[in-house]
Amino acid sequence: MFKVLYRQFVLFVASYRTLIRVQKRFPTTVFGKRVEIYNASKLTLGDRVSIQNNVVLHCGGAKWCNYEGSISIDSQSVISPNCVFWGCGADIRIGKNFDCAPGVKIFASRTAYEQEIAYPDLNPHVFENVTIGDNVICFSNVVIGPGVTIGNGAVVGANSLVLTDVPENTIVGGSPARILRKLDRKQHYEAK
Repeated sequence: MFKVLYRQFVLFVASYRTLIRVQKRFPTTVFGKRVEIYNASKLTLGDRVSIQNNVVLHCGGAKWCNYEGSISIDSQSVISPNCVFWGCGADIRIGKNFDCAPGVKIFASRTAYEQEIAYPDLNPHVFENVTIGDNVICFSNVVIGPGVTIGNGAVVGANSLVLTDVPENTIVGGSPARILRKLDRKQHYEAK
C-alpha cells in the first residue's frame, strides 16, 4: 500500500513541477486543478489562455509516435474541464478565441486499423496535423480526428464526430458531422 501511495505522490510532484515550468513560460495562462501536460517543451500558448480542471495536453515525445508532436493554442482561448488534446506524432494548432466546451477530444493520431500488424507489440499508427481556425466554437463532447481542418468561425455541435474538414462560418453536427447550415456574418476577426 505504501508503494502505491508513494508512486502517486511522485507522479503528483512531477506533474506539479511541469505545470510550474509551463506557468513561468506563459505567465498570462490560467490553469485549473489537475492539468496534465506531457512533453511540455512542445507546448505553445498565446496570451490569456484558460485551461480548466482535469485537462490532458499530450504533446508527443514517446517512442510509439516517433518522438514527434506538439500543441499550439493561440490567444484568449478557453479549454473547459475534462478535455483531452492528443498531439502525438503530429501537430495540433488552435487559433485565437477558441471556445471549447467540456469533454472535447482532439486527436492527431489513430491506430491504422486497415494495415496488417507486422509486430504484435507495436500497432501501426496514422499521424496527421489538426488545424482549428480563429473564433471556432466546439460544444461539449466533440471528437475531432487526425487530419481535420476547421475553418475560421465554424461551430461544431455537441456530441459530434468530426472526421472531415469543416468550412469556415458553418455549423456542423452529428456523428459523423455534416454541414447543417452556413453562417451569414462578416469576418470581423480577420487581420487588418
